[in-house]
Amino acid sequence: MLDHTPYRLFTSDTPALANRRVIRNLAASLCVAVGINQQDRHVVTLLGLGGERSNVEAMETWVRDQLARHAMEPSRESLPTLLSALLRLEYDYDEERRYG
Repeated sequence: MLDHTPYRLFTSDTPALANRRVIRNLAASLCVAVGINQQDRHVVTLLGLGGERSNVEAMETWVRDQLARHAMEPSRESLPTLLSALLRLEYDYDEERRYG
């Protein structure tokens, strides 16, 4: 009988909600670390799928993709790996623009 209570339903979704919150926090931290304005849309096409409404939403998409690619859990410990990958992407993008 406890399985049908609203409390039981809420607690079963808690890990997914926590993961979304961690991903959002990781994305915001990465934006700050590399100086990306979270509200603009300048990096949506580079980091996201194109339908995101802001840079931070695009960064969330990119973070989810990177976590899946590297089989990492969304956590603070994944931040150095994500930052390294983002800086590598930024370098590659700058090189591509510079030398075509």
